[in-house]
Amino acid sequence: MISKKLLLSSVLLLSALGISKASWAEINRSRLQPAETARQAGADNSGYSSRLSSLILPLPPLVVPDLLLPPYDFPSFSSERLDQELQLYLKYLRTHGKPDILVMGSSRSLQGIDPAALEEALAAQGHPGLKVYNFGINGATAQVMNLLVQEILTPEQLPKLIIWGDGLRAFNNGRPDRTHDQILASAGYQRVAAGEQPISARTFAWEIPTFVSTNNKALANAARSSQAAHPIDSDLTAQGFEKITDEYDPARYYQRFPYVSGRYDADYHAFSLRGRQTTATTELARFARAQDITLVVVSLPLSRDYLRDGLRLGYERQFQQHMWQLARRERFMFRNLSQQPELMNNSYFADPSHINYKGARATAFHLAADSTIPWWVVRSAAPSGAVE
Repeated sequence: MISKKLLLSSVLLLSALGISKASWAEINRSRLQPAETARQAGADNSGYSSRLSSLILPLPPLVVPDLLLPPYDFPSFSSERLDQELQLYLKYLRTHGKPDILVMGSSRSLQGIDPAALEEALAAQGHPGLKVYNFGINGATAQVMNLLVQEILTPEQLPKLIIWGDGLRAFNNGRPDRTHDQILASAGYQRVAAGEQPISARTFAWEIPTFVSTNNKALANAARSSQAAHPIDSDLTAQGFEKITDEYDPARYYQRFPYVSGRYDADYHAFSLRGRQTTATTELARFARAQDITLVVVSLPLSRDYLRDGLRLGYERQFQQHMWQLARRERFMFRNLSQQPELMNNSYFADPSHINYKGARATAFHLAADSTIPWWVVRSAAPSGAVE
């Protein structure tokens, strides 16, 4: 099988050979007959320059990545969703550049904050043109988010505003953290620990010259086939969001699934607010401060049914108090939407604790209306009168 490097080299070579014979003839004449070329400079140079310029002007960014830039090619992190998000984020960076706002968290964030709706809502609030990407990972914890931000992505790939949406489970120090442990043991993380990144720091330099193109359909198809070796899961939007349309109806839901009380809910297993998840949250917050990134941690909505259990409600209250204290100490923003009345309707949930598409839109609009979140920090300059 032809290697990816050989394929790309072939694309470049054959693309270069696609330059018209007439242009090469003009180049050769300029070398062999300098005197004649000089005499004809006034008559010919403008036409020659325009023809040559049409060959080497940079192509629009949307054209280049699909054919010529190397496909995502990095060992797995033993997390299918993380692998998929990295592929999709690479494509997003190449197509749109760095987002203005990065949403991250576990599956609760992945399907709980709609990035397109957040863009729409922010535009309505007077912040048009902002770009939002959702980098949610199933099973993610504070430790996983710390790995993502500090080690897997580079500072150049992070925006100035991060919305970390999640819930108590991601910060419970007493639970086993299988997702984090699997990532640490993965071939992908071993490469990261050795100093490599799954998304090259050269992504914004386009990695190869942008003036090369090809009309050869066979080469174009071969390049696409090479990229198809690492398919992006179709259940994610181009902005990394998982759109869930299921609607939570307790009567039907508990015909399919057994009711689990708070006493036996794995999210609250060995509940503790001291330990490695708290340490990871602190490290991430300090890293964000050092990089001049505004970090907003959001406790996402829970259904009324879920919080009718007294044990769950007690744990949730302890968690909220802990996060407010940690936010003050480490200077990040914390917003508690877990018991926001207008966001607790069953119609906004896919199950008792996971938001569906309608809820993800409602949550996005609620966040956009929060004027205490400094949305303006993502701009190159603060608005007139704003305090840095």
